[in-house]
Amino acid sequence: MIEPITLVRLILTIIGVVSTVYGVSYVIIGRFDIPFIPKRESMMIGSVLIGIALALFAISAFVP
Repeated sequence: MIEPITLVRLILTIIGVVSTVYGVSYVIIGRFDIPFIPKRESMMIGSVLIGIALALFAISAFVP
């Protein structure tokens, strides 16, 4: 059986990885000016997602 702390760390890490992938893709879309969404909004969304991912990685690292 998996311990609850290990499960929480695993879930936070998975959410962080998914958020990083989406954040980087939005930043790339903004950099290359792909007509998906406006450049400014794409860069902002990507930066926020990367920031959320970094916060989740920090939280999961400090969970005892």
